[in-house]
Amino acid sequence: MRVVTLASSSSGNATLVQAGATAVLVDAGLSARVLAARLRQAGCEPASLAGIVLTHEHGDHTSGALALARHYNLPLYGDGRTLAAVAANPRQASTVDERPVTMAAHPVGTSWQIGSLQITSFAVPHDAVAPCGYLIGTPAWRVCIATDCGELTDVMLAQLRQAHLLILEANHDRARLLRGPYTTSLKRRILGPTGHLANDQTAEALWTLLDDTPRWVWLAHLSRTNNTPDLAHTTVAGRLGTRRLRAARLSVLPPTGGPVWDSSQLLAAGQR
Repeated sequence: MRVVTLASSSSGNATLVQAGATAVLVDAGLSARVLAARLRQAGCEPASLAGIVLTHEHGDHTSGALALARHYNLPLYGDGRTLAAVAANPRQASTVDERPVTMAAHPVGTSWQIGSLQITSFAVPHDAVAPCGYLIGTPAWRVCIATDCGELTDVMLAQLRQAHLLILEANHDRARLLRGPYTTSLKRRILGPTGHLANDQTAEALWTLLDDTPRWVWLAHLSRTNNTPDLAHTTVAGRLGTRRLRAARLSVLPPTGGPVWDSSQLLAAGQR
């Protein structure tokens, strides 16, 4: 199993997940042209994707979804309410290519199979119509993607515990957000229960759910205004250090993507 982040920030998000001949794109928050280029850089031809899986309808997760799906004849997967919201968004309209897009609706909280990958969605608290995270994998390896959530629920923690690779939001530093340039209403939204996770919330959740089993943690969806990679890493690593969780490999995702997690390389290195 192979996971490559193509983008991770408040400006755009996309993650490639592969197992054998099956590859899916989780979210498509960049232009179709940029997504296609980054997929090729990651060694995946866009037309070879089995589909695009959407977490929710916000533009930083869906701005290139319809255009990419149309151009390469890819199905879109997600909750029916999310798919309807994406289809109805006038910013997704194309005057050049109006080919229909196949939309496969799977309600939040259900599981389905795409080729070699089993996909389970779970609800997350965010201000969207049907926001969700995903546990994706094979019988041997699993990745859990949980971003855009104002708090961590027991359901989310249960899914994260099943994963070898955890992609979890660390959106902002509270103090930096409060003293920063955002309006009061936007600060309240971000800090609210359906907003975004702060570094300390993510640190506390990981402190609770991690054990001595080798895990890989990618801190994702960092705000460029209200966070820094150093702040996120220091906060989370400091909290995990109080339990001496040395088996956890912690990384911070850059906004332009790049990190690769490959289970075959881990096995070769004896890191399972």
